Amino acid sequence: MNYLTEIILVLLATLISGELALRIQLPRVVGQIAAGIILGPLLLNLVHLDQMISNFADLGIIILMMIAGLECDFKEVTKHLKAASIIAVSGVVLPLTAFWCLGMALQQTTQEAILWGVIFSATSVSITVAVLQEMGKLKTTAGAIILGAAVVDDVISIILLSAFSSIYTSKSTNLLVIIGLQLIYVALVYVMFKWLVPEIIKIVIHFQSLSLTITVGLLICFGMAELAELCHLSSVLGAFVAGVSLARTPVKQDVSKQIEILGSSFLIPFFFVSIGLELKLITNWHGVLIVVLMTIIAVLTKWIGCGVGAKLCQIDLKDANVIGIGMISRGEMALIVAQVAISSHLLSSELYSEIILVIILTTVISPILLKYVLVKW
Repeated sequence: MNYLTEIILVLLATLISGELALRIQLPRVVGQIAAGIILGPLLLNLVHLDQMISNFADLGIIILMMIAGLECDFKEVTKHLKAASIIAVSGVVLPLTAFWCLGMALQQTTQEAILWGVIFSATSVSITVAVLQEMGKLKTTAGAIILGAAVVDDVISIILLSAFSSIYTSKSTNLLVIIGLQLIYVALVYVMFKWLVPEIIKIVIHFQSLSLTITVGLLICFGMAELAELCHLSSVLGAFVAGVSLARTPVKQDVSKQIEILGSSFLIPFFFVSIGLELKLITNWHGVLIVVLMTIIAVLTKWIGCGVGAKLCQIDLKDANVIGIGMISRGEMALIVAQVAISSHLLSSELYSEIILVIILTTVISPILLKYVLVKW
């Protein structure tokens, strides 16, 4: 199958499945993930997670988080940064502890038990962002706190993985070096917010060219995403930062409108399809039991951990519930951690398939629950 046929199949399947999902009161993203499951190895076996799909998926998640940054009320996020940090920490501690206990109870090695906790302490906010945006709730207090908590959670997850790798492998980068690079990134973000992006946009505005403005916006986004990866952070964090910085300039509306068209019509569906393409069938009862246990614990630990953290910050029960559910999805962050773990030989291939399935299940469950509580909100 050539690349054009793959693109046609993916776009057609996500268009149909997304619309069908909306018709039965489910978020569009659930339909798009389902399209990946249908097209992938589990059912029709028509599309595989090849290099092209992976690249488009990576671009899709970067664009999605750039849009989130563009629509983010930065003042609102910073206003709730203390609460977001408390929520992120409580949402990391509970799954980290619970999965370590589960691993030890199932007679895994200490290394694997800790790794389970590290993987499932991660949160992916991209799925939540898509649902909040669809429901018009991204600019609410709960939306701002979820975005802030996800950024803090992202940093914690990377540090946890780095610390774990430093202990269990000899090839990993020194933890102090990683922390130093991340502090440098924070300093660069401050410079970008304060001076660099506003000055670049001032120059761009003089040319009165929409295409030039969009191109420069994309360059800022991809540049910050790449720089984040070089500093051992997630590219999605860099994309979000770029979106927030552009949102503070006069070109916010133009960039936001055009980038959203590019993302929703082409690139973002590839990200959701790629999640479905990762799904593999578990054929033994032991594997099914582990998947069920892990999924229940993964859902409850984030929901309860982040929800309790929100209540400790005097957030009302409805918003605390939305925040807890919004942080359930593990998505690309957990996939990244799991991929790094297996490539570093820290995780067995047998457990890898089961963990990937749990990650996908949390990614599907989260938007369904979130849309339900938002409709009741």
